[in-house]
Amino acid sequence: MKKILVPVDLSPHTDTVCRYALEIAKKTGGEIRLFHAYFDFLIATSSTFPYTIETNEMFNQEMMVKIKEDAKADMLKLQKGLLDEINEAGIVDVKVVYTLTGGVPEEEILNITETYVPDLTILGTRGKGEKDILTGKVSSKVVQNAACRILTVPRNALYHGFKNVLYATDLRGDDINALQTLVELVSNYKPVVHCIHVDVDNDPLPDRSKMDQLQSQFSNEVSRGRIVFDVICGDDFLACLDDYVDKKHIDLIAVVNHRKSFLKRLFTIDHTRQLLFHSDLPLYIFPG
Repeated sequence: MKKILVPVDLSPHTDTVCRYALEIAKKTGGEIRLFHAYFDFLIATSSTFPYTIETNEMFNQEMMVKIKEDAKADMLKLQKGLLDEINEAGIVDVKVVYTLTGGVPEEEILNITETYVPDLTILGTRGKGEKDILTGKVSSKVVQNAACRILTVPRNALYHGFKNVLYATDLRGDDINALQTLVELVSNYKPVVHCIHVDVDNDPLPDRSKMDQLQSQFSNEVSRGRIVFDVICGDDFLACLDDYVDKKHIDLIAVVNHRKSFLKRLFTIDHTRQLLFHSDLPLYIFPG
């Protein structure tokens, strides 16, 4: 993992997101780039008096300078805290830098993923049962449009390694590359990867046949107990997944995010989006 992009909103949730970034970087080495887009919109005035407009323009300029200075101070403090922890741990192959810009968060995050081209973007999400329109809007747009791999971290997530990783597949045919990449990415943790398909059509035989074909590509890992394959039957995708997660003590869920046209989004269920706001577990998203 050479480049890890970490967009932060400088809320208390930032510490949780940075914890995952730091622990992953400790395992793999590389660069952590903290990123924050601060508010830089001018306040419009409805007054028609010239002196009022001048006063508001002056206020806007002073306010923008203050917002930028405060954001820079917060980013420097965050960077220093991570660097101090790295130095105290004697780690020499991890560096921490930051980028600060003004603009709309989700748009600026997508812009920097195109220019910086990270190997992984670690993004905070609101978590299960929480109501946060802004966080949900930002994470949804980034996940839907970014071309890089993304790790979403809910507010309630607690880092304790990745001993059991669940890969949820819809058996569309692009699982081999995704699974191979996932196994390589988490190899330092030596986890068990659970490749699971949830059959909600009450017709498991075709799915089990496809799963057997997929399993045959990983015979060595299966024989060593590093990957298990299974088809789960049930009427509710999320309920079935929740039950499996609890029973197997899953630490991370991985999915391939298939991009869909507008019409397809209208008439098909987006399981990635469901998981994004349903689970309190980190979600590893491969771009489809």
